[in-house]
Amino acid sequence: MWICADITSLLSMINLVMSVSSCSTLSLFNVAQVVNSHLVCDPTIRQPGFDLPRQQWSLMNRFRTEQGHCGACRRKWRLTDTDLCPCGETQTMSHIVKSCPLTKLNGSLSQLHSADEDAVSWLTSYGS
Repeated sequence: MWICADITSLLSMINLVMSVSSCSTLSLFNVAQVVNSHLVCDPTIRQPGFDLPRQQWSLMNRFRTEQGHCGACRRKWRLTDTDLCPCGETQTMSHIVKSCPLTKLNGSLSQLHSADEDAVSWLTSYGS
């Protein structure tokens, strides 16, 4: 915790933080190793699907980041002993969207990211 001796010091710190955060968001995103970063051209704007209901938006972002309730993550989090999908393969978030014969989305992750009508319909049926 910082303690500022006067209001001038506090204002200087606020200005510094604001200038650093606004200038570096895009540059930090570009150098960070972000899963599926190819989907996002500009992280400073709202991504497709932002206006979806919270449950769908949250689920979509779990697929985008590959961190959701799938066999591999649940095993990593020690919530289950197996990482297998009902189809018999290792169940990852990517597997669910791209290759699982039981759940895959025809347009894959790119279509899901676009949040078009088919993707939202798939997301709704998957999440129910």
